[in-house]
Amino acid sequence: MDAFADAGETEAMLLYKEVSADYLLIDDKRGRKVAKINQIKTIGSLGVLLQAKRAGHIQLIAPLLKLIASSPVYISESLINTVLELAGVSQ
Repeated sequence: MDAFADAGETEAMLLYKEVSADYLLIDDKRGRKVAKINQIKTIGSLGVLLQAKRAGHIQLIAPLLKLIASSPVYISESLINTVLELAGVSQ
């Protein structure tokens, strides 16, 4: 793949290619860049939540976003607001 991807990301990208996956779930900015270079379509955790909400698999997205935001994973307030807006949640 690329020297800038860590071992786990490289393995995931190889598996993506092997199984002809639709998307690779990856949140790391560097990893997403490497995936793009390798013509791999990506989706992040928030994208998965948004698609699940749109498909009716989950009803409330805000509590899940709050849970993710309280974790060690950094997500900007503006990104959270954008996801809420796209999900049709009034703030």
